[in-house]
Amino acid sequence: MEKLLIRAFRAVDEPETCEEFRREHRRVLEDFGITNVTTNTDTWCSDPGTVVIIAETDDGSMVGGIRVEVHGRRELPITAALRKLDPRIDQVVERLGEHGTAEVCGLWNANRFNSRGLPNLLSMAAVSIANQLQIRTMVCLVAHYTVRHALRAGFTMIEEVGEGGTFTYPIPSIKALAMVIPDVRSMDTAIAQNRRNIMSLRIRPEQTRIEKPGEVDLEVRYQLLFDRSVLALVPYRLIEEEHLRYCA
Repeated sequence: MEKLLIRAFRAVDEPETCEEFRREHRRVLEDFGITNVTTNTDTWCSDPGTVVIIAETDDGSMVGGIRVEVHGRRELPITAALRKLDPRIDQVVERLGEHGTAEVCGLWNANRFNSRGLPNLLSMAAVSIANQLQIRTMVCLVAHYTVRHALRAGFTMIEEVGEGGTFTYPIPSIKALAMVIPDVRSMDTAIAQNRRNIMSLRIRPEQTRIEKPGEVDLEVRYQLLFDRSVLALVPYRLIEEEHLRYCA
């Protein structure tokens, strides 16, 4: 059985890993013929409000990744991408930001690791850390060929922008969809199985379990607690101890 590590960290804590993330993501975009994405910059690498989640194989190879960028420190990628197409996106994001919002972005999956369902696992992991960020909503801008992962994770269309939330971006052959999770606490817009998985990761961000989102079983070790301070670890350690005692 293939083994996988999915872990989270603040971008500012691992600059070299962030550079590898950018390099691998750019390679995937180029495979789709995308070379001019305005938001494909390195500004997030130095942003304390950006959390990076990566998937690594047993040999340490990075095979996928996703980012969560908190609103307020700098402009979110979704507003930078869509403002010229529909300025109303600024109002939408600012309204959501009043109660705390973040953008899930930068999702990629290495071609050599296709058919494992990794985008679904990364999307759930990204949404699961919302409680650590103390936000109320999450937004994303996804291509039509990855929208199924967003829908499973609880995202719904932002219908007041574009054509019912849809844009032709970043190239004519791709439709991009602006989406939002209206309540990351209840997660009642996610499909039942994904909601259970997200809540499990939220309660126990460090766990190992067997996943089969694609064609093969994966033994996935999650390390999603990115604040390693002693005070932050205490409640999760207590939860883990109770879980182990219950399962014994």
